[in-house]
Amino acid sequence: IPMMATPAFAADLAEMTPGPAPKGKPWEAGWGFWPKVPQAWQQTHQGLLNKTKKGGVNVFFFGDSITNGWGGAGKAVWAEKFEPMGASNYGIGGDTTRQLLWRMENGEMDGLTPKVVVLMIGVNNIFTNNGTNEEIAKGVEEVIKQIHAKSPDSKILLQSILPLKAEQFNKRVQEVNPMIAKFAGDKVTYLDLTDKFRGPDGQILTELYTHDGTHLAAKGYETWAAAMLPTLESLVK
Repeated sequence: IPMMATPAFAADLAEMTPGPAPKGKPWEAGWGFWPKVPQAWQQTHQGLLNKTKKGGVNVFFFGDSITNGWGGAGKAVWAEKFEPMGASNYGIGGDTTRQLLWRMENGEMDGLTPKVVVLMIGVNNIFTNNGTNEEIAKGVEEVIKQIHAKSPDSKILLQSILPLKAEQFNKRVQEVNPMIAKFAGDKVTYLDLTDKFRGPDGQILTELYTHDGTHLAAKGYETWAAAMLPTLESLVK
């Protein structure tokens, strides 16, 4: 049962229960759906709404399963490095730019004024072929716009999509990243993590990844934290 009982939200929830959102472009909001556990995505969203109601979010981590993994393989480094700065994890597995937009439309940032939003998104747009490279970049740009619509003073740490083992997808990652890098500017800092996660041969550093060549192992989260912290700490000040 949603805590946000506005008629619009209730209608959205009724529409989203049976299945996935209607198809749309990367900049068009759409709810998430996990076919094997049909109501679990909306329950996860509800849990994040409850977290939002408690407030006190200084650093808002926003993204998909790779961000969500700070609560799994990255748990130790999260507790050591990010919890002390008031960080909160809003990553949901499988999310594209569309789900981040929908989650903001439906309350996840309402009332929050984080100093920094740590954003990594786009890989699932590539995996699901949701948009051309240019359209995916436009989706990321819309996420940035909506973050600032919700919290105008928040700084955004926009990060590159991480390299992938599967070459057909990795090629697109390397094409999208230069496009989203152009969004750096006032209140948006771009951090390119690519060379931290691949070797001189252009292949991923396998010790940083799980067997699927997409998700990160504990050492991957340690590497990510080390690469991110100097920039993040300067933005939080």
